[in-house]
Parts: sequence; C-alpha cells; structure tokens
Amino acid sequence: MKYALILAGGKSSRMGVDKTLLPYKNYASLTHFLFDKLNLIFEDVKIGAKSDKFSPNLPVLKDEFDDFMPLKVIANLDKHFDEPVFIIAADTPFVKAGTIKTLFDNLNGGEISLPSDGEFVHRLCGFYSPKASQKARNLIAGGDFALRSLNQICTTKITKFDKKEQFLNINTPSDYELIK
Repeated sequence: MKYALILAGGKSSRMGVDKTLLPYKNYASLTHFLFDKLNLIFEDVKIGAKSDKFSPNLPVLKDEFDDFMPLKVIANLDKHFDEPVFIIAADTPFVKAGTIKTLFDNLNGGEISLPSDGEFVHRLCGFYSPKASQKARNLIAGGDFALRSLNQICTTKITKFDKKEQFLNINTPSDYELIK
C-alpha cells in the first residue's frame, strides 16, 4: 500500500475549534497521531488541508478550492496520485491496520473500497482510485456533491466490520472528552 491522505480541511463547527489540532495523548494533535499510525502502513502519507497549520510540520497537500467538499478531493486525486489512495478524515483516528489491509485487498481493481459497521457506510475511510476522479468531476459539474452518488456510479466494494468503535468520529467536545 502506497498512499494515504488524511483530510484535515473541514470547519469543525460542532467542535467549536479546529479538531484536527486538538492534542491527543503524547502527540501534538489527533492528526499527528493518525499520521504516525498510517506511516507504519503506507509509503507516502499526506495531509489534505487549506494551509500548513500543523506544528511540528506535517506534509500538507493544499486544497485547491475554497470550500471543503470531500468529493472535490477525490476529483483531484488523478492530479497527485497514480495508485489508489486511502482517504480518512482526521477525526477518525482509531481504524485498525487490519481493517485498512482488508479494504485494500477488497478494492481488487475496482474504484472504491469502503467499510460499513452494519449501520453506516464510512465514506471518509476507504480506498479511492484515481480512476474515480473524472466521475467525481462529472458529478460536481452537474451540481451533485454527494459521496453516495459517486459510490453509485463507480465500482464500489463495501465490507462489513464488526468492531464499530474503530470508526468513531470525534466531532463534539463530549466525543473528545471520551478519548482523552
């Protein structure tokens, strides 16, 4: 597995502060924790963000658009990557290495491989092939910004995992208190 991209360009409106910069254990931030974790699995890990906001510095791939829409990130994958990319939101730092490997194996030449916990499909935690970029651009041109729409027009494999807690999103101050 070669590439991982941590999405850290959202608004964090429910948290009230930039959640990607919140400290976690002995790490400068949740993003640093996830970056170090993914560096054990992938050859090249980057952070998708609007600016170089991390201290210590992390390798940032700057968003080329003003608003944050994950579909726009996928629409630009083919400009930066030549192989499937594991995309994960910075606020989902507990996904297991075995889950990531299974998702990669299940991609199997397709365009998208995503996990489900039986209740939700986690669209910001999975592999996206650069082959999906043009389809994402077509959706955007038509005014559709939903990842669900992209999943419907791409070759998508959804794999169910039993360990639901690994997909915890840290969106609110109470979520953050739970993990501290």
